Amino acid sequence: MNNSEMNQDSRELVVGVGASAGGFEAFRDLFARLSANEKLAIILVQHLDPDHRSLLQELLTKRTSTPVHTAEEGMRVESGNIYLIPPGASLTIKDRELHLADFDSPRGQRRPIDTFFRSLAEDQGEDCVGIILSGTGSDGSDGIKAIKEAGGLVLAQNPTEASYDGMPKSAIASGAVDLTLTIAEMADVLRDYRQRRTGIGPTIDNNYEFVSRVFKHVRYHTGHDFSDYKQSTLLRRLAVRMSALGTVSPSQYLEKLIQDRQEAVKLQRDVLINVTGFFRDPDAFETLKTHVIPSIVRGKGKSDEVRVWVPGCSTGEEAYSIGMLIAAELERSDGKPLVTIFGTDIDDEALQVARAGQYGNIAAEKIPEDLLQRYMQPTQAGFEVGKKLRSLVRFSEHSLIKDPPFSKLDLISCRNLLIYFEKPLQEHAFKVFHYSLKPGRYLFLGTSETPQSVHPGFSDFSTAHHIYERDGRPSEPLSLPLSPIGLNRRLDTHGDQSSGYSRQSSDAVRDAILERHSPPFIATAPGGTVTRLSPGAEKFCKLRSGDMQVTLSNLIHPSLESTIRRLNNQATERDGEVSSASFTGEIDGEALDLEVTSERLSTGERFFVFHQKGDEIPSVDRTLAASSGDESEYVRELEQELDDARQTVRTTIEELETSNEELKSSNEEMMSMNEELQSSNEELSTINEELQAKISELNELNADLNGFVASTSLATVFLDDKLAVKRYTEESLKYFRFVEADIGRPLDDIASIFPVGALAPLCKSVLDTGEMIETDLKSFDEEFEFILRAAASRDSDDSDLGVIFTLIDVTEMRRNARELDVAKLEAQQRLAEVNELYRVSPVAMALFGPDLTYIRANKGLAEINGIPIEDHFGKRIDEIVPELGQTVIEPVRKVFETGKAILNQEVVGRTPANPDRDLTWIVDWYPLHVAGDVAAVGVNVRDVTAYKEVQEELRRVMLELQHRVKNMLANVAALVNRARLEEGDAEQVLHTLFNRITALGKTHQLLTQENWHSATFRELIEPELTRVYGDDIVSLRGPSIRCNSKATLALGMAVHELATNAAKYGCLAQPDGKLDVSWSRTDEGDGEVFRMNWQETCPEQIEPPTREGFGSTLIKSTIERTLDGNVELFWEPSGLRCVITVPSESITEFDEDISGKLF
Repeated sequence: MNNSEMNQDSRELVVGVGASAGGFEAFRDLFARLSANEKLAIILVQHLDPDHRSLLQELLTKRTSTPVHTAEEGMRVESGNIYLIPPGASLTIKDRELHLADFDSPRGQRRPIDTFFRSLAEDQGEDCVGIILSGTGSDGSDGIKAIKEAGGLVLAQNPTEASYDGMPKSAIASGAVDLTLTIAEMADVLRDYRQRRTGIGPTIDNNYEFVSRVFKHVRYHTGHDFSDYKQSTLLRRLAVRMSALGTVSPSQYLEKLIQDRQEAVKLQRDVLINVTGFFRDPDAFETLKTHVIPSIVRGKGKSDEVRVWVPGCSTGEEAYSIGMLIAAELERSDGKPLVTIFGTDIDDEALQVARAGQYGNIAAEKIPEDLLQRYMQPTQAGFEVGKKLRSLVRFSEHSLIKDPPFSKLDLISCRNLLIYFEKPLQEHAFKVFHYSLKPGRYLFLGTSETPQSVHPGFSDFSTAHHIYERDGRPSEPLSLPLSPIGLNRRLDTHGDQSSGYSRQSSDAVRDAILERHSPPFIATAPGGTVTRLSPGAEKFCKLRSGDMQVTLSNLIHPSLESTIRRLNNQATERDGEVSSASFTGEIDGEALDLEVTSERLSTGERFFVFHQKGDEIPSVDRTLAASSGDESEYVRELEQELDDARQTVRTTIEELETSNEELKSSNEEMMSMNEELQSSNEELSTINEELQAKISELNELNADLNGFVASTSLATVFLDDKLAVKRYTEESLKYFRFVEADIGRPLDDIASIFPVGALAPLCKSVLDTGEMIETDLKSFDEEFEFILRAAASRDSDDSDLGVIFTLIDVTEMRRNARELDVAKLEAQQRLAEVNELYRVSPVAMALFGPDLTYIRANKGLAEINGIPIEDHFGKRIDEIVPELGQTVIEPVRKVFETGKAILNQEVVGRTPANPDRDLTWIVDWYPLHVAGDVAAVGVNVRDVTAYKEVQEELRRVMLELQHRVKNMLANVAALVNRARLEEGDAEQVLHTLFNRITALGKTHQLLTQENWHSATFRELIEPELTRVYGDDIVSLRGPSIRCNSKATLALGMAVHELATNAAKYGCLAQPDGKLDVSWSRTDEGDGEVFRMNWQETCPEQIEPPTREGFGSTLIKSTIERTLDGNVELFWEPSGLRCVITVPSESITEFDEDISGKLF
């Protein structure tokens, strides 16, 4: 696999499926609905008996097209495959590779599904899916929490559909399941979820307006405001929710949210990822144990209290972990202070789990062994919080955002909650923490959280473990919302800003006066719900354990309960009435003498004000105040009754505890036995399912075998291990005289067409050796011939069951084979003739099949194509000679269609052997008929390129001769005309004219002779120029450079053409015209070059030609083609200037080969 494939695979979904008893049918149906095209990597973890081989791979392979593998150590997980856990091994995944290990726990306590799911969440993060199918027990319930926390999708089979509903119900009860589905629905959801993640389906990325609308509905239905939660978290959880539901568009989901109120609750639970664990980050808890907890407990006695708050406690593991450390420290210390640990959350279902205090074995693995034995009690499903630990921890529904905080705390543990908040909400949370903690006490945060960036009131205590210490500065006043809806900041923040500022400003002034200059007070709504606590009022409050709402009766300190109750009982419905009651006693060790007043407002709200005696208080109902003396007597009576009741309850509890201990001892023994039985039962259920599936297959196979035996045309006989007849086919009756009574009789007792005793020894040999035999057999009259095949029949334990032999009548086949041998010999002879023809024929030949591929080709055709003969076979014509393409395909196709030959067709093109040169062939295509149909098309190819080139050369020579004659006549005419203009008598003119014409003729003779080899450049051009026109007109300058034959002919031709042009149109055609010819040899870095410069000077201006003439073309083609040189022509006003540049090696190297001659 290359890197790009690995990267692509690394983002595909990995689906973990957990199942136990009854799971085979569920995942068989699930896998049948998912194909390899779904690109899902599915890993099945099941409870298997370690002592039995699993048949699962064999059974699943027959029911799904997706490849199925049994997991092996280091096996790479690839999309589009199914992987199965092997028996007797624990399975994990890391870096998308599977790893096997031995179980650490004994049978009955193993949780392979939890183990794998936890590793899957850690390795794949949000790219994983966890599925819980049928099974007993609760394995997988802890593992799916890790998947949910990592951002993955969690599905569970509908318990009503599951054969065993224990595992699905346990998973659903954990609160981590996104959807409970039938198997058919589960396949559709997986498919939709994968498509939405990979961009095939619709997405909601960055659609913050949609998110805002959704969470307005959530706030309306649940009362919890998520406006200050991080938008990325909300988007991700909302996308998961939409994919799980299969909703296509945001509008559809909004419609679902409006119509189904429970959907808002489910979305809230998805956002509140309730994932925690005992002693998460062991090193951090070790610092708590050794430094923080001793500091909190040290110096406190029975009258003191250790107060701890765990906001966002989820299912309670964090609170119980701290409780164990404190309980252990109390056992080591002399003082025994009261300990109260407040675990709070807004998820009521999570709090129910926390209050129950029951956890699985996997969850309890992180608890140190000594603490586990002292504070946890073993149960059938895992462990339960012990009585001593349970008495320290109180759980209640409480919002860190909107509800009054706890106060005078020694420790706050808020881990991995603030990471989901935006900065404004984080700032609010740290203000609450600073307010609630005593100076010098501790704040314990998650690994990604720190207060320094948002609040200055904390200093580092242990930076590595994120433990901070509150400083001594006064806390800022808290502004808690009066409404239970949430913070003042809303998802919809529209409105008039100026009016809002005015209103907020006056509210701020009012709040400042109430909080800084008024006595402590508590405000309640008409129903008794607490809507506000002023600074200082928290010391009159104390939370209880158990389910609670934030009402005054639940919040008020137990010492003040009777006082508040009397005020409420004697209050009237008159607005503005002020009632009062006195209180004298201790609250948290502090002696207080209070006057508590209560007043009802016109809105139905009430507030309670706590005055120290001596403070000025409003006028009160004196009737109530005067009764304070009788009140004390009443309180004493109530306290005496309470003491009596407590004594009675204590006695009853002690008796129950004695009985309970005995029952516990018996129960533990029963649970131990039950765990082993349950584990064995699950493994046996799995084996039973596999065996039932195997039996079904065997029944189908048996039915198929019976059908085969009944319908086969083969003579087959089944014998037992004593060679007695067990079964036979209908066809065997042709050769054996079987009757129904022959079943069980020895084979030798049955009459047949074979010689007596021919079959039994063969079958006995098969039975003894276990090896199959195949031999020829003839009837006793040798009229019929058979092939006998006999094989042993064995069971899975390799025990002999008998022999099965089959008789195949080959009489006709053998006769036909003999005839075929004769025909084959004739065909071989003809084939040899054809092969010889293809070998020796000078003509290129080939044979094509109906698919236009080569069947045959000879050496001639291979040389034309430039490809070995064997490389032709099986390839189409256009694959071998793509340049010819349809030119050669269409005739072959036409011959196949018409059955008529196409002869003497001219084809022009290029082949791989000559890619830069056009060749010409004459081609014949002809059909080869077999049984009246065209079975193949033959082709004969004759290369006529040379013939065509000769024809073209003759045509060019004729044109050249015509041009030469014209030029010669023009030169002669120019010489005659110049001679006429020269002074002198007629005889002298004729003599000069004769000499010039003779020189011209010698130059022409030099250029055209074939046996001439070389000359100097001056010798080459003097006859053409100075001897014709004289030294006064033509000037020659340059060194002596000897030219080889090829260069002499080419340069002579070029000079001749230039001289002809000058005589016709240039300087030699005008009186007083001049010609300067110079040449040189120079080194230009890349090598030496020969350069000739032809410069004409005309008295009269020369007009450049409008097009390039034949002479110019001839000069350029001759120099460039023959000498690899370059020709430059410049038409200047004074006349033509020509520069010819040629590599020196093209001129000076003597070459006898004159194949490049011009003619």
